[in-house]
Amino acid sequence: MDMAGVIFADTYDVELDQLTEKRNLAAVPFGSRYRLIDFALSNLANSGVRNIGIITSINYQSMMSHVRGGMDWDLERKRSGLSVLPPFATMGAGDVYHNRLHALEANLNFLRNLEEKYVILCSCNYVANINYRKMLDFHIRTEARLTMLTSSRLRFNQKGVRCGCMRANDDGRVTDVAVTKDLEPGWDLSMNTFIMEREDLVELLYDAIRTGKESFRRDIADKLAQTDRVMEYRAEEEALLIDSLQGYFQANLALLDGETRRGLFASKNGAIITKVHDSWPTKYGDQAKVENSLIADGALVEGTVRNSILFRGVHIAEGATVENSIIFQNATVSEGARLNYVLADKNVFVEPDRILSGYITHPFFLERNTRI
Repeated sequence: MDMAGVIFADTYDVELDQLTEKRNLAAVPFGSRYRLIDFALSNLANSGVRNIGIITSINYQSMMSHVRGGMDWDLERKRSGLSVLPPFATMGAGDVYHNRLHALEANLNFLRNLEEKYVILCSCNYVANINYRKMLDFHIRTEARLTMLTSSRLRFNQKGVRCGCMRANDDGRVTDVAVTKDLEPGWDLSMNTFIMEREDLVELLYDAIRTGKESFRRDIADKLAQTDRVMEYRAEEEALLIDSLQGYFQANLALLDGETRRGLFASKNGAIITKVHDSWPTKYGDQAKVENSLIADGALVEGTVRNSILFRGVHIAEGATVENSIIFQNATVSEGARLNYVLADKNVFVEPDRILSGYITHPFFLERNTRI
């Protein structure tokens, strides 16, 4: 495939600051066994993209340990393959960039040395199983200079959260690109995924450096929409937007719906691949009761679990009840404790007989290593 990929690993860290204090957005766990970057990497690999760079700025140790050279995605190769691009100072871009345009400017050498004609820029703030080959075909067929991705089945955008959006006419040509907290009628949410010719992107970045431009969306995408052919590609696949802690929580629990789960993990577009952990099978005690939940291997369930997602190494003690909750790796819920709409990060320990409750739009959050 004549297209390379670039993944922005931490574009939306600030919107999920509770979960990204010790990791970047790409490394945030999802769906009992995955990380958010698994979806971007799998979509690219399944679409035939074999040269991928991951741009990251801070807190990337967990992500690097997870992707480990791309071997699980068949990207560990002598030529091309997967490259992790940590921050470094070049051409005035600074040592730690703070937006998408600065990140691209800092990695101009990577982009310039690619051999592919096209490049796709992706973010980790949505969960979907999308065929990017179709998007590239659309880009070529419509003779677009820039193509922007959206979905007619995009869910969980939170009101009051800044998001990129676009407005297009009836033939799909984009006329305006903006950032807003309140999506108005006639505007579509952008999934922060763009395709354009690589050499064209490099030239636009050089111009951005010379003229002091600050925003990819405002200074490049919107300016092109005013003067050139920018197209909107509307994917048919469902996409779950991750733009806030509430959106993240709701997107996880959406996997408990069979249709949503099949759309992601049983799609004709290919499998969502992740790093394999050799854990023991999930163990259930004699008094365990489990209903409509996703539970990873390596967990021990002796109590009651309903409508919840448990990651590896979680222990739900006998007499404990966990409902409508997401419990990260190696957390323990002690006997008699009751959790409802709780989001617990790694290594959380809930003491016996504690009662913790939030709501679907405001989950009760427990940060990493909390003992409560």
